[in-house]
Amino acid sequence: MNQIPLFIAVLCFLVMMVGEILAYRSVPIKYKYEFEAISFGFILGVSTLILIPKAYFKMYSIYVILGCIFVYLIERYLSFCPMSKKYCLECNNLKVKNIKFIYPISFFIHTFIDGIVIAVSYISNIGLPLYLAILMHKFPAGFVLISPLKGVYRNPLSIGIIISLGTIFGTIFGLTVLNNIDPKILLAFSGGVFLGAFLMLVPHIYEHKREKTLTFLLFGYSLAGIITIFS
Repeated sequence: MNQIPLFIAVLCFLVMMVGEILAYRSVPIKYKYEFEAISFGFILGVSTLILIPKAYFKMYSIYVILGCIFVYLIERYLSFCPMSKKYCLECNNLKVKNIKFIYPISFFIHTFIDGIVIAVSYISNIGLPLYLAILMHKFPAGFVLISPLKGVYRNPLSIGIIISLGTIFGTIFGLTVLNNIDPKILLAFSGGVFLGAFLMLVPHIYEHKREKTLTFLLFGYSLAGIITIFS
């Protein structure tokens, strides 16, 4: 088992933990939504400029659509505030039960999928762009994760550690199980997952930070394009 994807997974875990610790200590992040917008623009760029084009084969669109549907189902049925995408304390009409149980499960699934994508990037020889796409959103993800949990858990960091480990578990799972699957199928599905994540989560940023959101999204997208040219 190659050490590079495992190193990236551990690095993702550490970066996410930094965001969680800052949220736990109530340290404000001034440009949180701007950074999220850049990371989501980058994810869109990786999806449309790298993953989906490299995955092209006769039936590739089916797997792209399946990836989008997969993300939609998770966001629709495994989030405590379905379809609003307000993963923060600013949500309205929150149910403590959903925050305490469904929300952590949903987030663990996301981190696990991140790990699988890391494995896919290694298996498919994509490397750097996908690694960066995962890494870029880990810091704000950690911050967003802990904010609601502080109100329902005495020690939310312990839950955060378990959830953050999902990236490592997902990477190990992907490297172990996905080696025998056609890399183009993996790329198409991953491209759909990234595209679906962008479509589902960008409204969250827009609702909280409408000013210059498009500018930051375009910056992230352009950054992915530059990396595509030189990679």
